[in-house]
Amino acid sequence: MPRSQELEAIVLQTHNVGEADRFCILLTRERGKIPARARGVRKPKSRMGGSLLALQRISVTVHEGSAGFMITAASSTDNIQTTLAGFLQMQQVSEMLLSVLEDDHAIPEIFDLTVTFLDICKNNPSPRVLPFSIRLLHLLGVLPEDASHRIFAHMSDAERQYIRECTDGNWTTVKPIPPEDTKHLWLLCQRLIEDQSRRPMKTHLIVEAIVQK
Repeated sequence: MPRSQELEAIVLQTHNVGEADRFCILLTRERGKIPARARGVRKPKSRMGGSLLALQRISVTVHEGSAGFMITAASSTDNIQTTLAGFLQMQQVSEMLLSVLEDDHAIPEIFDLTVTFLDICKNNPSPRVLPFSIRLLHLLGVLPEDASHRIFAHMSDAERQYIRECTDGNWTTVKPIPPEDTKHLWLLCQRLIEDQSRRPMKTHLIVEAIVQK
């Protein structure tokens, strides 16, 4: 039976379709990642067009029917403005979430994690993609909690401590480690992301961009 639902969402990606519609991939607290179409939002008088933009945090009403999700109302809840460096980090995380998350599978902790990341990029765009990635993989259940696991056998004590800090929820305050250790951690994240990936992702570009900072 068709029904409508109000959701808290982050717009991960948009595609223009038809003459005036927009197809959006939303990360929602209540339903996880969902695809939804908004009709007529590219018309000049549309009230929703300015809200349905990539990397915006919004309140959205969706109608769920046999053809999928249709967006019937949307309004911005946070005006995200950041530097170029912050925007690029947000884009990297968006691609990562699109790659590893299943549709219509809610993990509220990942939504909250992403909201926090966007706030960091907006207010203080220091590199946070690596600790975000470690925390994300931990929440997905693909990064072992035990530091003695064989996957960490080649890692130094500093690297293991960094992972422990991130998985314990201290990813926003974890202290930076030497670039050579960062590279090792990124390679681990890259491998785990590729194992979970549900769509092509340019992970090697992300690794290079972060390592070179």
